[in-house]
Amino acid sequence: MADGWFYLVMNKIMRYTFIATFAFLSTVFSPISLMAQSGKGLGFPCYNNQFKLELTTTKKSITTCNDTVQLSVSSTRNPQVYWTDGYYGSSRVVSSNGVFQAYAYDSAFNCVDTTASVAVTVNDAYVNIYSGAGTNPTKLCEGNYVTLYAYSTAPVKWNTGDSTNTILVTKGGKYRAISTSINGCSDTSEFLEVIVNKVKSLTIKANSDTIICLGDTVELELTTKYGYNSMYWNPYYNTSRIVKIVAPGTINVFALDSATSCGIKSNSIQVKVLTPSVEPLCMVTVDSATGKNKLIWKVTPNQRTAYYNIYRESNFAGEFDLIGDADLTNAGTFLDTQVNPKQRPFTYYIDAIDSCNNKAEYSKYYAHTTLHLTANLGVNGENNLNWSDYVGIYPLNTYIIYRSNNSGKFTAIASVAATVKSFSDLTPPSGKNRYYIGIKGQTACDTTGNTLSVNSNMVALGLLSTQDIKKQGISISPNPCSDFLEIQLGAIRNTTLTIYNAQGSVVRQIQASGESQPRIQVSELPAGVYWINDAMGRSSKFIKE
Repeated sequence: MADGWFYLVMNKIMRYTFIATFAFLSTVFSPISLMAQSGKGLGFPCYNNQFKLELTTTKKSITTCNDTVQLSVSSTRNPQVYWTDGYYGSSRVVSSNGVFQAYAYDSAFNCVDTTASVAVTVNDAYVNIYSGAGTNPTKLCEGNYVTLYAYSTAPVKWNTGDSTNTILVTKGGKYRAISTSINGCSDTSEFLEVIVNKVKSLTIKANSDTIICLGDTVELELTTKYGYNSMYWNPYYNTSRIVKIVAPGTINVFALDSATSCGIKSNSIQVKVLTPSVEPLCMVTVDSATGKNKLIWKVTPNQRTAYYNIYRESNFAGEFDLIGDADLTNAGTFLDTQVNPKQRPFTYYIDAIDSCNNKAEYSKYYAHTTLHLTANLGVNGENNLNWSDYVGIYPLNTYIIYRSNNSGKFTAIASVAATVKSFSDLTPPSGKNRYYIGIKGQTACDTTGNTLSVNSNMVALGLLSTQDIKKQGISISPNPCSDFLEIQLGAIRNTTLTIYNAQGSVVRQIQASGESQPRIQVSELPAGVYWINDAMGRSSKFIKE
């Protein structure tokens, strides 16, 4: 009786001990922990003989290019066999990589034993390819491409020779990839077929010159007449066979091939429209030789400009009159001989007329308004100057006041900010004083970094001598003239005579020496208005018929 009681107690103790040990082993021999296990089996002491467990392989690791490997456990008895990854049974097929170990429990003897662990590496090369279009075979329209992708566990090589996981395919054919691992294992994908559908061509032609003037048209015609639908012109979405184009751009046709459902793109026609350019004024100044408003602009090369029209604002705000033109011979300057700058400010703009006889519509937005200077004598003997604003040069920072005393050289006596429009010469020198306002600014005509001077009209204050009055002009005859022009120089015998055309350009210079009435031949000059002045500043206008 005592022996039976003792056996029962010991049996319960052993069972509880096994349950606790089993729980402990389940934690210790998890897949991560078992990777560190190696060597012979670990046995728990039993009150009876210990049995032996072992894997059928004696290797600590197995590497195979097969997709599976079989592992088996053998023992001296018939215990219950468990694997650390949760599998039950003494024999199993492994199809994935990992570290495997088994343990067993013999309920008859309440014994537990474990195997050594083994690292298994089955075929580690895998590849599968698929099309970006999502179909096999993949149908491709001629001129397009499809992307083929390879999903692989190892480096791949396509039958095209490419060794990237992604390739672009434009040609028809059967494609596959082979994956090769570092262990020398390989896997070959199934074939993926690409079929390229050849599409018909669309052809358009131009029935006229594709380089047209602004406002003209070019006629384009689709000459292909077969097998397409849903046709439209790009970028106009017109569906007619013939279209007329007025704007520049690249024109082509898109359609859908009714046989292959492939999109078709025609050849492209480049249409160029010759648009007129804007060649704005650089400045309008008062010409020192003639006292007239002189327009100056920079001639832009390679703009197909034929000539320039000159406009001056009329007596109605915003309305301009055509006052003249300048051909390419005289391009860059124009002298307005019809108005007097001393009277008021004037506003001008120019139009560049191109070879198509077109002009830019927004040239007038580049208009220039001249400086206009007035003067009066103050109650304390000062000379008061007032002027209008110059418009057309931006930014405009400073106005400069110039003065000449008794026909001497002009010198700058002061400068004011461009926001100021008046100045008083408080202590002018005695005699005749002349004034003008100047601007030094950067304009579109400046190509070397130098600034150009813009001058206002000239005003005079003080008494004029008889000699000054005689110097106001040169006596000339006949006027108008055709062949010769006679000059009355009076007591002057040596001077330089300069003839300017209406644009302010010098056309002739004559050195008068020892003659009081030199005779100048003008027959070779074109008909028009001219100015002649001498070295003393005297000037007169004449007309050549």
